[in-house]
Amino acid sequence: MNKISFSKIFASILIIFIAFLSFPLANFANNKQTIAILPFEMISPEDITYIQSGILQMLHSRLVWKDHVIVVEKKIIAAHLNAIDIQDNDQLFKKIASLTNSDYVLAGSITQFSNAFSIDTKIYDIKNQQYLNFFEQSKIIDDVIPKLNVIAAKINKKVFERKTVVYQKLAKEEKEKAEQWKRQNPEKMMPLIPRGEQEEKTSIWKFWEYL
Repeated sequence: MNKISFSKIFASILIIFIAFLSFPLANFANNKQTIAILPFEMISPEDITYIQSGILQMLHSRLVWKDHVIVVEKKIIAAHLNAIDIQDNDQLFKKIASLTNSDYVLAGSITQFSNAFSIDTKIYDIKNQQYLNFFEQSKIIDDVIPKLNVIAAKINKKVFERKTVVYQKLAKEEKEKAEQWKRQNPEKMMPLIPRGEQEEKTSIWKFWEYL
């Protein structure tokens, strides 16, 4: 009887110990976030579809973050897109997120107008059911990928709270621009008194103003 009781107690302790060890590992795994990247739409009078693959590869390499962010493989996304026929973007994003178990779905477009390219990117946050938009412009087609690199840095910071070298450089440049603007426009830095807080002039003072 004592042997049986001891065996049961030992087994119970062992189960509790294993559960205790596995809990933080499972919790850590659950902290990983997944993002699915859809092919960008090319809106141009010229054939610029050749940069689609480069866009996906660049975003994949910039957004993947070991032990933190998983990017769904391009071939998996392609297979799902070939199997479903949904025109509405909201429904499409939700479907892709469901099929790939993703927390975010990223989509975008490259639009050529005059002699410039507009780079529009949006991320659908599945949990909060909201869009996050990111935008850049490029004067030449060869500068589209570098501009997307900037967008990727902003996405890393805003969505995944990850500061990259590119983002830190951007933040430094923005700070320098702000300081330069302050030096060139010191008069605009003086605080303005709200209309409701301005001192009301007496009738006598108003009278002397016109003498």
